[in-house]
Amino acid sequence: MNKYFKTMNRVLLMGLFFPFVSLSQTHRAYADELFKKGDYFHAFFLYRNLYGTNLIENQFAQQCNTAISLTKQFLDLRASKQYYDAKTKLRELLELNPDDFHAPILPQLSIEEATNWQKLALKQNSAKEINLMLEKAISLYEQGKTDGWNTKEIDDAIKQCEASKIDNGISERVAVAPKVEIVPPIAETPVAEAKPITPTASTPAVQTEYFEKKQLPQQRKIVKTRSKKMLPKREVATLK
Repeated sequence: MNKYFKTMNRVLLMGLFFPFVSLSQTHRAYADELFKKGDYFHAFFLYRNLYGTNLIENQFAQQCNTAISLTKQFLDLRASKQYYDAKTKLRELLELNPDDFHAPILPQLSIEEATNWQKLALKQNSAKEINLMLEKAISLYEQGKTDGWNTKEIDDAIKQCEASKIDNGISERVAVAPKVEIVPPIAETPVAEAKPITPTASTPAVQTEYFEKKQLPQQRKIVKTRSKKMLPKREVATLK
């Protein structure tokens, strides 16, 4: 009898255990499916209920928590146009879950960054800066194509960048072109012939002019003559 009761207890325990195991496997499969779809929030609670609240020991819940943080970070960085950092965070997210529905955004981020560099290049005045920005844009367009965004619009954008380089006088073989400044022509104005300056005397010009025009009085010349009879000397005033 004792053996019979022991056997029955084992059967009952197994009957209770197997449904629990089956239910646990079902919950685990559902949590994995949610994680794969990118529903990290609900997957987190399922993993926590299955494997405990200690995130250090519960690696599945910890992965969900990390995925939630990376998703928020890359979306915020994208909104602020910090494309490089946004792509870094998205790549980290895809390492955790390659099936994340945000995966197609990775090449799109490269295209958005390339478009931004292309617009900035058109606002520059330096040929060197224009060349550097257009080269950056072309590189990002190519990166977007490599990541899977290979469309005719991307090829057209690359051609526009190459055409802009030619329009700005930048050779394709020259990495950095010297800065050229265009100076507008200056209209020539006639210049009067310089006349020599004659130094003037310290006497004012008006006074000098007055003396030049004024005739000086005639000077009288006194001539001494002597008569034949040896008369006493006398002065005869004569006019010259």
